[in-house]
Amino acid sequence: MTEAINGNDPDRLHFSRNFKLLVATGAISRTGVAGFQIAVLWIALLLTRSSILAGLADGMAVLPLIFSFVFGAYVDRQASKKWLALLVSITRVLSIFALFISLFIDDLLVKTLSIYFVAFVVGLSTDIMDSTSASWSKQFLDDSQYKSGTSLSQSLGALAEALGYALSGVFLILGLRFAVYSFAIVFAIAIIPILRIKNERTANISTENGINSSIRKGLNYVFKDRRLRALAIIILAINLAFGTIGIFMAYLIQDQFGLSAIYFTMLGVSLALGVIFGSAMGSLARGKVGTYTIFTITPIGGLLFLVGISSSVYLDYAMIAVIGILIGVINVVINTAIIKTVDREMMGRVSGTIKTLGVSLTFFSGAIGGVLIQLLTLQGGFYFIGAVVCIASFTPLIFREFYDIRI
Repeated sequence: MTEAINGNDPDRLHFSRNFKLLVATGAISRTGVAGFQIAVLWIALLLTRSSILAGLADGMAVLPLIFSFVFGAYVDRQASKKWLALLVSITRVLSIFALFISLFIDDLLVKTLSIYFVAFVVGLSTDIMDSTSASWSKQFLDDSQYKSGTSLSQSLGALAEALGYALSGVFLILGLRFAVYSFAIVFAIAIIPILRIKNERTANISTENGINSSIRKGLNYVFKDRRLRALAIIILAINLAFGTIGIFMAYLIQDQFGLSAIYFTMLGVSLALGVIFGSAMGSLARGKVGTYTIFTITPIGGLLFLVGISSSVYLDYAMIAVIGILIGVINVVINTAIIKTVDREMMGRVSGTIKTLGVSLTFFSGAIGGVLIQLLTLQGGFYFIGAVVCIASFTPLIFREFYDIRI
């Protein structure tokens, strides 16, 4: 442990300085990621007028996650991860400025390709930072702080997402170029806490002879553990379904209701506010992970079905907020279970491998969402993803090892 932490503190909130800085950079980064992804999706739909092309822009942000297991293995092999975090953060800022410049070019193809490129870079940098954060969280937290630390980071992260969604609506009203430029500034600010993290080197790094050996060890670790296999299946089904939500909501607001971008971003705000409340509730969770999985994910599927029926944007806000609460609870429960059961030196690889397995198909999910709109109508699309989520919620009944994990 790099810094002394009072593990006997009854409220378990005396976190180390490094963990506080990690939470700070994560919150600022999530503000930028949430808002920027909303802005990019809106801009792509506005410029191309195609739900499929706009959905592909969303998919480009997910494409790097297919290789998360490689990034996770690389992160685990680094004694110091600070330089890597700085490198990817700076690259993210530069790529957004490149998109800003492309918006001055009167060529739709150039603008569209620039959107795809920056979406890919933002997704890549965020993925690497997630693996780094997973490893750092294990290092910076005491054993007694896993749940409280996860709850804190999830709550502040959700608050940051709400802020990002709100800022996105305001920035888009002020202009497309203004929005892109402003989010580049937000990502630049996220670099400051990383610079202040100290003494984060760890001796518990991967000792395999090469990166290929490190990758194989990470894959074997996940595939041999039925608890982690169950988690990967749940994430695969849910992310495939939720990967379509962005384009569904954009289409709902822009074409069905004929409203401005601010209404679109307010759906994101509603979701994030719900996640904040749910994450705080998650810190009180006690019992089996499987029970929480079934009783939170099943209602999410039902609510998505109801969103498809609803003809009121304000009722949609309420249902999306409830979905956020349920997501907040299950996020804390599952992330706590992962931190408790995975060895420190494997955190980056496990995080990356699960993410790869869980979102490998979501590269196409945005485009799939556009196809579903064309084939099933928007309402039918909501029905379809609602059914997928409901079915996935019962996975713990098949994998009892996952069901029986206690937090």
